[in-house]
Amino acid sequence: MKSQHIIILLISTQILLISASFGALYIVEVQEANSVNHVNLAGKNRMYAALVLHEIDKFDDGISSKAKLYQVFDDYSQNTFLLKNGGVFLGHSIKPLSEKYLSDLQIIEERFFELQLIIHNLQGLSGSLSSEDLLKIEKIEFELFDVTDTLTEKLTIDANKAIKQKETLGIVLPIINAIVYVVTIYVIFQTLKKENKKIQKLEKLYTIGQMASRLAHDLKNPLSVIQSSIDMLELKSTEKTEFTQTMYKRMKGSIKEVFHIIDDVLEFTRTKELKISETSLLNILEQSISSFNFPNAVTIELPKNDVKIKCDALKLQSVFVNLLVNAMYAMSNNGKITVKIDDTSTWTKISVIDSGPGIPKDVLPHIFEPLFTSKPTGTGLGLGICKNIVEQHNGKISVKNNPTTFTVELPKV
Repeated sequence: MKSQHIIILLISTQILLISASFGALYIVEVQEANSVNHVNLAGKNRMYAALVLHEIDKFDDGISSKAKLYQVFDDYSQNTFLLKNGGVFLGHSIKPLSEKYLSDLQIIEERFFELQLIIHNLQGLSGSLSSEDLLKIEKIEFELFDVTDTLTEKLTIDANKAIKQKETLGIVLPIINAIVYVVTIYVIFQTLKKENKKIQKLEKLYTIGQMASRLAHDLKNPLSVIQSSIDMLELKSTEKTEFTQTMYKRMKGSIKEVFHIIDDVLEFTRTKELKISETSLLNILEQSISSFNFPNAVTIELPKNDVKIKCDALKLQSVFVNLLVNAMYAMSNNGKITVKIDDTSTWTKISVIDSGPGIPKDVLPHIFEPLFTSKPTGTGLGLGICKNIVEQHNGKISVKNNPTTFTVELPKV
């Protein structure tokens, strides 16, 4: 994942967490307010129970009337409806009472209805209650107070839970947000630090590349002169001993190796425009094999299927030569190299598999880095050049062990 994507993801996570924290606190506050309002409404029912019984006593003494009793009953009915079905109370929206409390509320409603029925059946607007009515009222009073108190207590427990939950979230959420904030800042700092090191490394590589490119170009002319001089000396030499022939061969080999290093440096530092044409992939692989003198102990198995691809054939050939030669060295010039072609509707995948011992774990992550090499000789630019060429084709190159497999993936144009 790219650095900017990591930073965006972390910041987005922080924003989401803060939003979720506010959302959670809001929900808990609503639950708390709802629970507290339910307690208040249940408490008012308790008050209406006491009030209606007080008015009944006054009615029995002849100092109250049915009208006053009906007014209390009406106030109670409105309060119970609000508690049961929800609505607006003191400017706040209230949710309906939970189903688990409806049985208690139903008992309260039934007892109030019984009281209302007793008053309704009385003759006249005020007067004495019969002993039978008083016994009924006394029984209703006991049960009514018991149930209203029980309901109020249950709702109070719920309200206390909501208050405690809000207090807990008020402590826990800021701590979690603070931890995530610190972690986010740390990760962003480390990511930017790592990215800055990459930029510094690229700047150094660019400077080295520019210097190496000039140096390589300047070395070509004197090397050509040295090579021509050695050829002339060999041609005009009268001494044709085995020793002199060996020396000439060694000098020529060394010059060839220097030219190869110069070509590597120039190839890595100069990005030439691709010469795209439709080519047989199998033909590119065959040309790659024929361009290098592989020992007889190395067996190269090519795929039987062929694919036509649009690419720069010469550049892609240099990629496969590099991969095949590396595989040969990895097997100590003895073993089998298998090349596979896997063709899909969107990608052409070429795998180079060798029977060598594998790449050390500490080497694997750095294998495509410029100037990195695990060999005693070489520039460490070979696989870096391969990566550049493949990426020029908008492709990907990767490597894995068990067995060692280099995979080139090229998109269908």
